[in-house]
Amino acid sequence: MRRNLEQHYAIKFCAKLGKSGSETLQLLRTAYGDVVLSSSQVFRWHKAFKDGRESVEDEQCTGRPSTSRTENNVARVKAVLDRDWRLNVRLIAEEVVLPKTDVCRIITEDLHMRKICVKLVPKNLSDVWEFLAQNNIIMLPHPPYSPDLALCDFLLFPKLKTHLKGHYFGTVENVRATATRALNNTSSEDFLHCYEKWQQCWNCCIRSQGAYFEGDKL
Repeated sequence: MRRNLEQHYAIKFCAKLGKSGSETLQLLRTAYGDVVLSSSQVFRWHKAFKDGRESVEDEQCTGRPSTSRTENNVARVKAVLDRDWRLNVRLIAEEVVLPKTDVCRIITEDLHMRKICVKLVPKNLSDVWEFLAQNNIIMLPHPPYSPDLALCDFLLFPKLKTHLKGHYFGTVENVRATATRALNNTSSEDFLHCYEKWQQCWNCCIRSQGAYFEGDKL
């Protein structure tokens, strides 16, 4: 898409000037508002240009080209989201009978939406940036929120799953009592291991400049 190509040029220009990925993302949000590329795309392209990439064109996929991102399919995906914004990409793909990768690109690149907590919402933060700039409020670069850094995923949830999975408790009280015992038996070593894994994860997040990374690379 032409709009994406324009932003690729802008990212390349910022990378040549020595701007960081976060600074580049902030400038793009100011310039393009609601139609800005997703943060993961901006960081991915910024890293590629910093590593020496010159082409601003998307890589051509091998094999048969995808024809899923038509205006009709974009409208179908939007209709599903308008009806129920809580659906994840897999459920949307099953309903519209399209590959998950194409549905994900339609949501992020054509509809310019992103996932926040459990819902997809438009990226309409440009008014906030304008307000801060007009009132001379200093804006410090900040990495996008990553669900990979949710501390509960490193201790609380895995520990509870171990004690609850595969058992039938009958009542909510039994579930609560079992969960309470599991938490009370959490040792200081468990917390230490949790924070060590958390630190490894945030280091991966920093190295990838906020872009997605596989969990098995921790």
